[in-house]
Amino acid sequence: MDSSQQVTYRTHRPGDLGYIVYQESLVFCQGLGYNQKFEALLARIAADFLENFNPTKERCWIAEKGGLFMGCVMLIQHQELEKAAKLRFLLVSDNARGQGVGSEFVRQCLGFAKEAGYESVYLGTERSLVAARNIYRRAGFEIVEAETNSEWGFQTDLETWRLQL
Repeated sequence: MDSSQQVTYRTHRPGDLGYIVYQESLVFCQGLGYNQKFEALLARIAADFLENFNPTKERCWIAEKGGLFMGCVMLIQHQELEKAAKLRFLLVSDNARGQGVGSEFVRQCLGFAKEAGYESVYLGTERSLVAARNIYRRAGFEIVEAETNSEWGFQTDLETWRLQL
């Protein structure tokens, strides 16, 4: 891959959500030790997005460089709060780290959320994901809830973050 090539961002196409579930599963299940229940959750989120996709309220972005996957993110309508969205599936590939891809994804999500009329954006993350947490904090998100979860094979410290737009 030519290092002078620019990272490009696009919306999802057929096949992308399956690939996203695969990439997320590699990171969380193979890399961090999450169990198959977590992979099933990823697949459900992706399937729900595709089945209920509302292009005026929801979006999925893919980052590529030289045709290679560099990362992804989704913004979906919050199921319980009318004027709120959820940021999901933020993933930056190892070969894209440190290039501002994660921050750009969050910037694009927040811009779209404002255009779509959302008043707040929520996200869930794990305490150990320091780089992601730093991106969220720099964007203005704040922790509104924390809990311990052992559903995915070991104890994790989950956090819910919110940004008022």
